[in-house]
Amino acid sequence: MTVRVTSWQRVEGRKARESAAIPGDRVSAPEERDLLHASGMFRRQVWIALAVLGLSSPGFAQVFTNISRSGSPRTRDPGGVQGSLNTTSPIGRRDCEGEEWTFTINYSANPGGMTTTSLQYFIGADAMACAMANARAPVTSGTPRCWPIRQTPSLTFTNPTTPLSYTVRIQSRYLIDPEGGNCVTPGTTQGTSNTNYLAVLAFPPSDSNVIGTYPISYDVTPPDAPTDVVAGPGEGVAVVSWTYPGSLSTTADGGTTTAAPPDLQGYWLLCDPPPGSAATDGGLSDASAVLDGDEEGGDGTGGTCGSSALSTIDPNDSEAFARYRCSDLIGATATRGVAQGLTNGRGYRMAVVAQDLAGNRSTISVAGNCVTPVPITDFWEAYRAAGGQARPGACGVGVGRVGGAGAWIGVALGVALWARRRRTR
Repeated sequence: MTVRVTSWQRVEGRKARESAAIPGDRVSAPEERDLLHASGMFRRQVWIALAVLGLSSPGFAQVFTNISRSGSPRTRDPGGVQGSLNTTSPIGRRDCEGEEWTFTINYSANPGGMTTTSLQYFIGADAMACAMANARAPVTSGTPRCWPIRQTPSLTFTNPTTPLSYTVRIQSRYLIDPEGGNCVTPGTTQGTSNTNYLAVLAFPPSDSNVIGTYPISYDVTPPDAPTDVVAGPGEGVAVVSWTYPGSLSTTADGGTTTAAPPDLQGYWLLCDPPPGSAATDGGLSDASAVLDGDEEGGDGTGGTCGSSALSTIDPNDSEAFARYRCSDLIGATATRGVAQGLTNGRGYRMAVVAQDLAGNRSTISVAGNCVTPVPITDFWEAYRAAGGQARPGACGVGVGRVGGAGAWIGVALGVALWARRRRTR
């Protein structure tokens, strides 16, 4: 492909010649010619390198423009990524399953050149991996560093005498694994977390025929699963605690600080049966719990929970995950959270799932104990039930000279009366 000299290049060449001809300059005529020749060679090398990398420079348009991605289930997560994902964000496991990237390809054809041009799409291990034909799969020896994208066929143009601009759509799975589209174990040497380079090659397949590359970051490695999951009861809620094995510990000034790893986004809580479900719904074989003690005085950790569906759920299954989810996304530094929307008197099995910044989810960690939310009677509920009339925060009761002290004496008498009635029941 021939590179035409632009007006910008001609001006730069003239400036170089004028600069070399300044009176008093000690550069001789032969040295001037050598200097101009070296300068021209350097500029041509820079322009070719920029064209290969798909970068913009005077006289060259960017090969890839209007880049966008759509279709990721992550954009529908409550408290997660909102709207469309940034093109610099890594492709995660759930993005890979259903997302698509759109690129506008700009190709400056060579007037009077080849009558037919075919553009092909490859994924390289680095920005220059696809420039050498002997690095493109399949290779006769060694390990390939560049692979053809099987999902996207090559495009053939006849008599490409004018610049071309067209749109190509590529599924995320083929930007990660160009040959097999495997979102779990990509079949390339790049592994499950790296940066691939989308490359557009011009036919015929010879060396240095890459017209542009674009970096694609990806991470389909799930985070570690939380451990030591324990659930406790509340009124219509459950309090769940856990530890995270991937946390980083730092010791300074005689103390130890534990922090979540930088790629962790947070945690989700799951509960079985699902929040708001009927008594016969959910995955528990025995959804109705038997409380230890009376309904108001039980500790909420008794009862029975049958086999749970939580241990069989695929955390990347958006529909199943949404059904059993009973919290919004909890921050990465948390070690406990509250599950909402539970029913008092029902036995629940609780679980925790970790999620990283690429949207990958860990395996589900299920609590070993069954928890039963219970009604909680606080001081003021008990006081009013005993006939008390004071309000929380009141500084005085009645009229005249009765002040704050009299009010609290009345509260104390009310509590004593309530306690006496409880004992005589």
